[in-house]
Amino acid sequence: MEHCSACGRAATRAAIESAHSTSEGIVRYRRCACGNRWIELAAFIVAERTELRGG
Repeated sequence: MEHCSACGRAATRAAIESAHSTSEGIVRYRRCACGNRWIELAAFIVAERTELRGG
C-alpha cells in the first residue's frame, strides 16, 4: 500500500502501532492520522550464496 485508502496520505507517514517478527518477515500494524488502520508484511529476502572458484 502506497497511500491510505481512506484519505490518500502517503503510507510512509502512517504511525507504526506495533511490529512483530514472523517466519515470513515483519508484520507492521499501521494507523493513519485519519484513523484508518491496516497491516503490512515486509517479507524477508534471502540471498543465495555463491562461491567463486579460482583457476
